[in-house]
Amino acid sequence: MRHFLTITFALLCVWAKSQIRLGHSLPDDSSKVTLTTKLGIPFGTISKLEVEVYDGENLHMKAYEGTYLLKINSIDNKKINDTLLLRLTDETETFASDDFSLYQLIYKKKVGSLSSMQIDKMKKKYVGKKFTVMAYETGEFKGTPDKYFDYKPIKPGIPHFFATHRFLFEHSLVIVSNLTK
Repeated sequence: MRHFLTITFALLCVWAKSQIRLGHSLPDDSSKVTLTTKLGIPFGTISKLEVEVYDGENLHMKAYEGTYLLKINSIDNKKINDTLLLRLTDETETFASDDFSLYQLIYKKKVGSLSSMQIDKMKKKYVGKKFTVMAYETGEFKGTPDKYFDYKPIKPGIPHFFATHRFLFEHSLVIVSNLTK
């Protein structure tokens, strides 16, 4: 019975991870990179999106701790069947991309530190909320290219252990209008 539960749990983890698409493009061969949008419309094209605030903690990845992403539910009234999550840049001052900006959004003041109780209380008000926005897809390259450390050796005393040892394109949304007020 224990082996059955272990195998079932492992399969569920693999299945759950395969159902979520994060906004990353990983090139197979760095000499031949073709970037395609995650939204299926050209980069920089403003479109009407139905989105839902998603807690980055649910991804169980260090890079997303303390962040909020947008889950895309529809693009120009066309429903999205799988889970597409993108980081956000908000030009409307009505969204938060991390715990500190969420505190500032809710309480209209900055804070230097937050307790887990404060964060949990704020998440209840924010995570899962649905919005209609006008936004466009953009992105940027992040990480460390192959052979980077051949030319720039790691120096003692300088933290390097959090460096991304992959070079990737991270897709994101820029929200220009919040139609849900």
